[in-house]
Amino acid sequence: MQDSEKYKEIIHEKEYTEKMRTTVLPYLSARCRDTWIPCIQGKEKEKRIHVKRYLADQAQGVVVISHGFSESARKYQEIIYYFLREGYHVYIPEHCGHGLSYRFTEDPSLVHVDHWSRYSRDFLRVSRLVRKAHRSLPMYLFAHSMGGAVAAIAAARDPYMYRKVVLSSPMIRPLTGSVPYPAAVRIARAACRIGKAMDYAAGQKPYDGTEKFESSSGLSEPRFDRYKQIRMENLAYQTWSPSYGWVYSAAKMNRYLQQHAWKEIMAPVLLFQAETDHLVSNKSQDVFADKINLYGKTSCTVVKMPGTRHEIFNAPDDILETYWGKVFQFFREGGSSCME
Repeated sequence: MQDSEKYKEIIHEKEYTEKMRTTVLPYLSARCRDTWIPCIQGKEKEKRIHVKRYLADQAQGVVVISHGFSESARKYQEIIYYFLREGYHVYIPEHCGHGLSYRFTEDPSLVHVDHWSRYSRDFLRVSRLVRKAHRSLPMYLFAHSMGGAVAAIAAARDPYMYRKVVLSSPMIRPLTGSVPYPAAVRIARAACRIGKAMDYAAGQKPYDGTEKFESSSGLSEPRFDRYKQIRMENLAYQTWSPSYGWVYSAAKMNRYLQQHAWKEIMAPVLLFQAETDHLVSNKSQDVFADKINLYGKTSCTVVKMPGTRHEIFNAPDDILETYWGKVFQFFREGGSSCME
């Protein structure tokens, strides 16, 4: 990728709170529709995925967003605004156990999934319906963290679906704090086998609203404050901690990504890597990208972002100008595509 121009249309920190209120939210509201998509396997048709759809005024493409662990569609309102302004329809499904989508537990703080492939299966269900609705437009993927793992698996399982894929701090492998990763996986597997899959993983706790900006995953305090307030006021957005079942599923996603997915992805990939990331493994991202570039069917460009934390899109102005400049250049530039 050549050096990209900086994206000058970002919302600057000094005006962030006011501009979100007076400009962004009214703009989004006029273009938004909520829908619920049923799952398609047998008796699971009553389980529904919540999807927000935003239509651009003059669309040149469609972006499907895959959000991260414990997040919701409302966290991505600024990002959706940028895509719409650049001429892309946007669809953002909320993964199982998140937001207004179906869940396996009544505990609003607990994130649990019964099988690792459920996320990608649901995501592809939505993507195929989006593809049907916009056959004449190219479809792009934008994904963050856990959503990056989901998106990469989806792109491998349906290689002809997406034209290009952006992975921002993707969870190729999660970090597990002071517990070594292999030990954390063994503990989670053992807990699942004795019927504790839906218990909080060791050291985890329910949401209590005490999160601090200083220890957060981003570097923009206005953005942190805004979503913290949204979360505190909405029970559906208070997802917070993983179950043992989720931890074990994340390990299975890691295994599939590193052993199989990289072989099948055909869409070009742009992978953003945060300099300081305490939630996902940068080394595993490098290995994943190297496999694609050396032996795969497409290319994976890794962009290392100095001075960033896990949420690269929640950073100071100069970083965001560079970040979004590279995203939109990647979408615009030529290259091989499974859609062409």
